[in-house]
Amino acid sequence: MWDTIAAISSGNINQAISIIRIVGPEALDIIKKIFIGRIGQNKTIQYGFIKDLEGNIIDEVLVSFFIGSDNFVGENTIEINAHGGIIITNKILDLVLSLGAREANKGEFTRRAFLNGKISLLKAEAINDLINSKTTQQHKIAINAFNNKNEIKIKEFLEKLEYLIGLCEINIDYPEYDDVPILENKDFESKIIEIHQELKQIIASSKANQVYINPLSVVIVGNPNAGKSSLMNAILNDEKAIVTNIEGTTRDVIEHEIVFNNFILKLKDTAGIRDGKDEIEKIGIKKSWKEIEQADIVLHIIDATKGINNFDLEIIEKTKDKKYLQLWNKSDLINNLEKENKIYISSLNKDLKNLEQELVHLLVHNDNSNNSNFVFNKRQIVCLEKALNALNDVIEGMNQGLTYDTIIVDLHLAWESLKEIIGNVDKEELLDSIFKNFCLGK
Repeated sequence: MWDTIAAISSGNINQAISIIRIVGPEALDIIKKIFIGRIGQNKTIQYGFIKDLEGNIIDEVLVSFFIGSDNFVGENTIEINAHGGIIITNKILDLVLSLGAREANKGEFTRRAFLNGKISLLKAEAINDLINSKTTQQHKIAINAFNNKNEIKIKEFLEKLEYLIGLCEINIDYPEYDDVPILENKDFESKIIEIHQELKQIIASSKANQVYINPLSVVIVGNPNAGKSSLMNAILNDEKAIVTNIEGTTRDVIEHEIVFNNFILKLKDTAGIRDGKDEIEKIGIKKSWKEIEQADIVLHIIDATKGINNFDLEIIEKTKDKKYLQLWNKSDLINNLEKENKIYISSLNKDLKNLEQELVHLLVHNDNSNNSNFVFNKRQIVCLEKALNALNDVIEGMNQGLTYDTIIVDLHLAWESLKEIIGNVDKEELLDSIFKNFCLGK
């Protein structure tokens, strides 16, 4: 038996309305002790007041009743819709907790929904992705998964594999039955190849679309006083990094995320690269080189009044295999801008239009994603790749003339890997599928 849990589902901030959710076997008993109003039936909303244990009114509320298992969590659920002040909301929560409920852990309502069989693991992850989406593209990817498109596709794969596994099992164990379908190698292999090719395409699409899901590391590098911190502040339109005329001011990596052109960029301001003057600065410079190695995009800032020096040349050499933009800063101090193909900016005057144009071009030009409806996250991609590798082994085994009692092992592995995406791997389902699809010994 689950214990009873409670939490503020709408966020612990001042807002118009807050929702305090109570889930578990004692949920109904708790609300009866604190609610002045009619106790509703399943899927009803009742008006009334929440009182403390001394009978003092805390708030005027609406209470939603979800009795039984026919709801999102799959257990008795009470939702108190209160006025959204932090004091009011927390008073109600504290009152509920004092009557025997436990404060829910992060994601515990959704976890219980999964464990109670109300949603798949894939749907649970989609809920989290939908809530945390920061761009329209992330929202699009999350809503496709939330609307079960990904789950439907995985179930299609599972059904096809169950049928093929069932064919193998029957031909291995019941070859003497007249109503057992005879396996034809070419037809069997073509069905495996069809699943294999579709899986391969989905994996490629999912990997390509990770650029929209995961933040891209954009590292700002250059000499001391080239304008790295000024550029960071200009992009953010805020004084996040310290800017002075003293060289070597930035000693550590300063990070901040922004949304740009439907991509999430993790901007990183780094220590100026030169021969360090003290141990602390040397550590900072070492971090700068490490950030360059790990960067998705490098913004190399050059002081246009000084030009390129040996340290700039070293940066250029280190970034030759990277997505790279060379930015000539302090254009406001140059009387006649060269007509060469250079990207001039002025961090001081927040004149970054050239940077924005080039960054858009760089992101779009290197964007290999597509408009596939099926985009899976990193955990799910690992499962898809395990299934793909297992099907590779099936195809290779058939080419080598292995028997069905051998290749069925890899078919099982492919099925289990795909089932792991949804959750609750249960081999009994395979047996059910065998007897569902074929009438043995009638």
